Amino acid sequence: MEHVHSQHVAAEPDKVFAALADPAGMARFVPQLTRITPQDGDQVAVEARYEGRTQRGEAYFHADEGARTVEWGTAGGYRGSISVDADGDGSMLTLSLHTTHIEHADHDIAATLDAIRRLVEADV
Repeated sequence: MEHVHSQHVAAEPDKVFAALADPAGMARFVPQLTRITPQDGDQVAVEARYEGRTQRGEAYFHADEGARTVEWGTAGGYRGSISVDADGDGSMLTLSLHTTHIEHADHDIAATLDAIRRLVEADV
């Protein structure tokens, strides 16, 4: 199932992308993530809390500075991306998520975009 949401952020696109491009920093923005540890290349170790349970796994995380896009995913089919585009005096974030079993993905995406907006705007 595909989920796509967008959110305006009152900050320059390059600053927003810089905040999102560091995999270890993503735990600040994604409420379910408790830790992301960079491994070799684009690989990361991930720890998250869903429905009261801690889950750990491996994933990929790739940031493309030229396109201002971050992509991630797992071998199990969970994948997503977030793009940062200029939008008037700020940026437009578009978060896309492909899930196979997460019921509350739309709520989770909205919460993630709101957290990004609040934290990035507070830093600028």
